[in-house]
Amino acid sequence: MTNVRAWPPRRYAGKASELARMRTDLATDLHGFAADTVDAVVLCGSELFTNCLRYTASGRGGGQVIRTLWAIGDRVCVGFTDDGDTNGRIPQIPYARTVEEWALAEGGRGLLLIEATATVWGHRPVCECCDLGRHTWAAFTLPDPPDPHGPPETA
Repeated sequence: MTNVRAWPPRRYAGKASELARMRTDLATDLHGFAADTVDAVVLCGSELFTNCLRYTASGRGGGQVIRTLWAIGDRVCVGFTDDGDTNGRIPQIPYARTVEEWALAEGGRGLLLIEATATVWGHRPVCECCDLGRHTWAAFTLPDPPDPHGPPETA
C-alpha cells in the first residue's frame, strides 16, 4: 500500500509580503523531512508563488494564492493555484532563447531552476473552458530512508 499524506491547503493574500509566511509555513509543514528536501521544496515553492503574483490576477488587488502539499510514496509535491487572468500565458521555459537573449532576459530563470531542482513539474488549468486559474506544481523524490537492518553506525 502506498503511503499518502496530504496537508490542508493554505491560502495567502496575493502580496509579495506573504512570501516569507509561505516559506515559513512550508518549512514548518515539512518538519521531519530531510533538510535538503525541505530547502529544495521551499526554494521552488518561492518561485512558483512569485510567478502567481507576477503573471496572474493573484498579484492584483484582492488576489490570492492557494498552496497544496502532499506526499505520496517516495515523493513530496507542492502546488500553487492562482486566480487566472493570464492573458493566454502558460508556464514554460523559453528554450529557444539565444545566449545573448538569456543574458538580457528578466524572466524565465525561475522555471529553469525548478526544472533543475525538482524531479518533475507541471501545470493544469483549474477549468478547461476559461481562465479561472492554473495549478502549477513541483514534485521531489525523497531520499531513501536508512535501512533499519543495515550496518550500525561507527564512531
